[in-house]
Amino acid sequence: MSLFNFWRWPLEVIDDINQWFMVRNALKEQETIQALSEFPYGLRKDKIGRLYTVINIPEELYPKDKQEQVWPWMVEQLRSLDTILMKRQLSDLLYPEVKPIPDAPAYLIILSSSSDSFSILKFLRWLLNLGFIGTLLFLIQRITFVLSGHSIIDLIKSLF
Repeated sequence: MSLFNFWRWPLEVIDDINQWFMVRNALKEQETIQALSEFPYGLRKDKIGRLYTVINIPEELYPKDKQEQVWPWMVEQLRSLDTILMKRQLSDLLYPEVKPIPDAPAYLIILSSSSDSFSILKFLRWLLNLGFIGTLLFLIQRITFVLSGHSIIDLIKSLF
């Protein structure tokens, strides 16, 4: 049934764009800027509406035998960020992406809105579905015209 749901992808794109606008507008509000400045690692905003920061790992967690303690420590640091986002009602709109920085004892945290629908493969699949449905409708129209001598629109109009 998802083959014929050709409205799903455009609606997902519209939803992602709306979320991006909501986040962008929220990040311009003075209250949000003040709340985000409370985060101890200093969040910064880039031109496309993402928030990012770098969290350095403390020296006591550097040794290899303590590497399993790094991730729980990182989650604890992100909890304070989550409470700030919950206060400003942005926790459902911003999704964190945590990446280790190569050759440095630090992590890059990027908070961005959903962009799952922006995909070439999803767009091509949508075009394929649209082409399939268009071809199917064209074939139905041609078959109806050949069999009855009237187009399908004329037959539908004759019902009313």
